[in-house]
Amino acid sequence: MDKSYIEKRVNEWIMKVEQIYAFVRKALQNEPEIECKIDNSTMMYEGVMKKYEVPPKNIPIFDLYTGKQLVATFKPIGLWVIGSKGRIDILTKKGAYLLVDMSEDEATTPQWKVFAPTSRKNSELFNEEFIRKLVH
Repeated sequence: MDKSYIEKRVNEWIMKVEQIYAFVRKALQNEPEIECKIDNSTMMYEGVMKKYEVPPKNIPIFDLYTGKQLVATFKPIGLWVIGSKGRIDILTKKGAYLLVDMSEDEATTPQWKVFAPTSRKNSELFNEEFIRKLVH
C-alpha cells in the first residue's frame, strides 16, 4: 500500500457512490412524485487516508423526497469497513438501513446488499424493487 493506491481506492469509492445514486434515479424515473436531490456532502477522511497523507474528500449525500417530505437519505459512511468493501447508510423514519458492498475484492463488480434496521443478520439484494419499497 502507498499513497497512490489509497488515492485510487478513494476515487473508485466516490465513483461507486455516484453509481448507486444513478441507479436509484433510474429505478425511480417513472415515479414523478419522488424528487432526488443532492444538497449536502459528508467528508471522507478515514484512518488509512490520514496515514498516507491523502487529503479529505467531500462525498455527496443523496436525498429522496415526496413533495416536501424527506423519505430517505443515502449517506456514505466509509470505504474501509470491516466485513465489506464500503458502506452507505440509508436513513429513513423506520431506521437506518445498511447498504454494503459484499464483493470479494475491489477488482470485482460491487455486490450491494441491504441490512434492515430490525435485522442486521439477514440481508436482501439492493435492487429496483427494494428502492420502490423504500419510498412507498
